[in-house]
Amino acid sequence: MKALLDTHTWLWMAADPDRLSGQVRALVAERGTTLCLSAASGWELALLWKLGRVGLPDHSSRFVPETCAKLDVAILPIHLDVAVAAATLPQHHRDPFDRILVATALLENLTLFSVTSAWTLTEFGVSGSKRIPCEPFDSRFLGSRFHTFVL
Repeated sequence: MKALLDTHTWLWMAADPDRLSGQVRALVAERGTTLCLSAASGWELALLWKLGRVGLPDHSSRFVPETCAKLDVAILPIHLDVAVAAATLPQHHRDPFDRILVATALLENLTLFSVTSAWTLTEFGVSGSKRIPCEPFDSRFLGSRFHTFVL
């Protein structure tokens, strides 16, 4: 499995992995799972750090890449096709960081690990949503190739 971590998920992995559900911890630990972080999450973390809304033990320009290396998380760039896809998603959800993550997951065929239960592809005009169980909360299987685990 190739997974895209949202910003909160990555922070929990780095600072308090016990906050993640047992199922997600197991999926992360599975051999063959590739973990990714979008550059958009790095951008969001840097903004939150600068605004004093998140505390990091080091400057965000060092903390994010160093922690990704320690956690074996690949950093994905934001390519033009992702930016265009994010901009052209329906306007049901306006957060630009979330839109970049959804577009990245769709275009790269990634499983999105998210703490945000409101993320459904139906909000972005994609049909075929159904529920599947995920401990300790719900998760959603969305479309034929897009998963989001609510952590």
